[in-house]
Amino acid sequence: MVGSNFKGMGATGVVAFAAMVAMGAPVPAQESVIFSLTSSGTAPFGTLADTEMALFDPQFGACRPWCSIASAAFFAGDLDGDGVTDEWKDVDAIHVEQVGGRVTELYVSFNSTTGPWLDGDIVRVLPNGSLALAWSEARLIADFGLTDGQMDVDGMHLGSDGRLFVSFSDDEASSILSTDVAGVITDGSIVSWDGSKPLAAVEVTEAGIDGFVSHALGKNVKTGDTLSVAMDVNGVLAFTVQSPSSDDATVFRVSNGGEIVVSETQLGLTGAPEIDALELVDAPVPFLATRVSPRSVPANVSAQISLDGAANHAFVVTLALARGDAANLPADGFVGLFLDPIDPLFSASLADFTFTYGVTDGAGQGTLQFDPAPPGITLTLYAQAYDFDGHTFGMPLALELEG
Repeated sequence: MVGSNFKGMGATGVVAFAAMVAMGAPVPAQESVIFSLTSSGTAPFGTLADTEMALFDPQFGACRPWCSIASAAFFAGDLDGDGVTDEWKDVDAIHVEQVGGRVTELYVSFNSTTGPWLDGDIVRVLPNGSLALAWSEARLIADFGLTDGQMDVDGMHLGSDGRLFVSFSDDEASSILSTDVAGVITDGSIVSWDGSKPLAAVEVTEAGIDGFVSHALGKNVKTGDTLSVAMDVNGVLAFTVQSPSSDDATVFRVSNGGEIVVSETQLGLTGAPEIDALELVDAPVPFLATRVSPRSVPANVSAQISLDGAANHAFVVTLALARGDAANLPADGFVGLFLDPIDPLFSASLADFTFTYGVTDGAGQGTLQFDPAPPGITLTLYAQAYDFDGHTFGMPLALELEG
């Protein structure tokens, strides 16, 4: 993998060295890509907000939802203390861990302050569905010797060896690291922190990123900001960049001198998409991705839950008024059961499948239409899909009945 041996090398030297190292290396696997966009865009399945994540499955050449606004609200909880769940803001960086058929960890960083979380904080989704601080902005500033007093994480990845890889949204003055400019970590560079040493290191300079993208595209380019950081299953760094705009939703990696993992055109996005959060996974964990519309449901309005996953699978959408702890009931899919199994509504949703049971069609699509809530009903309703045929839980949802 690319390491601190690349720091200080020009773009041409980086490309030549990387190509030499890559000779004889195994051919990288074609991973599935989990991503979020800088601003709302249009995906093949509909609108993809900058708060949400989608997944591209190369096996089927399909882009589908992964984490919806309603799931983001479940994880964010009530941020402003008004008694209803809130949606987290623009997702700027993600890290996903999965073991076999189960997603076990999700980390996020936001583009701007969200509740108590700063744009330089990295937070973790806990098994009880809440968010907890994993790395604070202040800690990262200290670890990388930043002297400007604040920063924004633009891309991040937690390596299997415990190292944290990051890219910053702006050039950051540093007392311990230099990339393309003395005493500065440029916003196109990728740096790492090894807490076991402890040691901060330059992984790839901005000039190095320019070289990898130039080689992958077959033309000389200046990439500007590195917007996201990930690793493939072989431990090779992958990333997205701000320029050229025709490829700011293209995923690159550093192997073979720089190559394309997935091109912008393959994703099937329309408009001017730009990926600013990225993860590569060996294969998609086959849980039903779920969305709800509307998330905030006025009186006498019907809500619809849409499901996306395997074709012709039977499912139930479980309901509850209380959260549970997925660590107590882990299962394949997304972590486990996030709803309280002793909640009366949960028991009722399992006892009577009339309104909560369905089967996906040949394209893997399914919907549930709920009867309109009568006036005067104001509450937070939690939901989570279970795939009977895949034996997997999907991500939990939070929707608000507004009375």
